[in-house]
Amino acid sequence: MSISGITFNDKKLFGTGEHKLKPLSWRRESTERGFAGLDGVVSVDLGRRERKLKQQGRLSAVSTAALLKRMEEITNYIDGQAYRLVDQYGTVYEQVRMDGFTILGSITSSNQACCEYEVIYTQLSG
Repeated sequence: MSISGITFNDKKLFGTGEHKLKPLSWRRESTERGFAGLDGVVSVDLGRRERKLKQQGRLSAVSTAALLKRMEEITNYIDGQAYRLVDQYGTVYEQVRMDGFTILGSITSSNQACCEYEVIYTQLSG
């Protein structure tokens, strides 16, 4: 899924450009119990839990200072709170927590400063 205008907490944190969001599978939890007289185990499905979402792309700004400020705004959301993530197609991901923000490589600067990045989210419910 190619995204250019995603919002997190109703803010365009990542600017314009190509950003890719990849929702991974929901995790399910189960427990197994054995009982006297039972050959094998009983598996109890405890239901759907959370899923990870991975976003990658390129951040850019007019200067290195502006890019560093944008990165700081993004990392301020690694606060344990759940927010709403919306992609350019209108797909809404409710109850999303930002877990990590990583710069991939180094910051390059010519007519503008830019860098590749990755964000890991956890969608707590859906």
